[in-house]
Amino acid sequence: MEAQLRAYALTRGVDTDFPPAGDEGRVDWLAPWWDALGQKGVEHPGLAFGASSDTTALGGVLAPILANSPDVGAMLDSLGRFHPLIGRNELVVRQRPVGDGATTVSVSLRGLDGGTAHPDTVDACFAMLCAIARRLAGEGVWPDRVLLKRSKPERLEAYHRALGPVAFGQPADACVFGVGALRAQVRHADPVVLAMLAPYAQRQLGSNRTPWSTKVRAVLHESSGAAGPPRLADVARAMAVGSRTLQLRLQEEGCSFSALVEAGQRERALALLAEPEPAGLPVTAIAAHVGFATPAALTRAVRRWTGMPPSAYRRATNESDERTMTEISPKETTAHTPV
Repeated sequence: MEAQLRAYALTRGVDTDFPPAGDEGRVDWLAPWWDALGQKGVEHPGLAFGASSDTTALGGVLAPILANSPDVGAMLDSLGRFHPLIGRNELVVRQRPVGDGATTVSVSLRGLDGGTAHPDTVDACFAMLCAIARRLAGEGVWPDRVLLKRSKPERLEAYHRALGPVAFGQPADACVFGVGALRAQVRHADPVVLAMLAPYAQRQLGSNRTPWSTKVRAVLHESSGAAGPPRLADVARAMAVGSRTLQLRLQEEGCSFSALVEAGQRERALALLAEPEPAGLPVTAIAAHVGFATPAALTRAVRRWTGMPPSAYRRATNESDERTMTEISPKETTAHTPV
């Protein structure tokens, strides 16, 4: 999608040389695009881009999966399953029963911080979704209703043209497809192609799911230094997610940011203490190197980890290493040469 958005922006004279996502405390990585397009006079830039895009804007394997889904309901189900392959914001697809076994499907979008996404990002998502549904299943396919948190604009024509009936000033953003739209058949869908692509997409999705704790450890390792461990907000920005989202993902894995920070400090501190003086760093220097505010803070931490102060741990480690080296050294032997 980013490639098509870049092309769309370039045709409107936008300089697309933006800082990487996560810079300057940005929560929505698309915000600079919408701001730049708005400055060029594009009215409702997210809506305009979404309405002008087609299925190929999704990129990768997701586009042909949607195009070969049997109906709009199955298409939305695949979108909910596989959207992490193409986007950074979290798309939430929920089924809601309406009686007699029928359901409606609500599509909403969360920002990188787990909260409300940028209004133009929501507009782009919903407009693209509606445009794709109509192109694949017919011009008569529309959502039953679209709910938007943003305030009601002065001109509504573009919204009605792209989304159909829209209600503004709502508690949440949602695009709701009713029973009729969900049952609309996708024209030219090939079940054989879908059967081939869906397992491949599932494998891709699995390979992309590096544990969040592993990603955090990597960032902490790269950012370690005398200035102390980075803050949660700094790590979240480096990973292009929101602080709240990162906390929730770590909780789902049964750990916490503070625990990962301490584990990294423990690993580095004990490794440095294992180096004997004078070659190794003094304890006071290790405290600063690992990011402890004072040597006393390091002492308390090492006592908690090992049951002994840093100097005692260093001696014990070195004595253990010396005993090991003695045990594995080859014994001295005398060779007798026959006369």
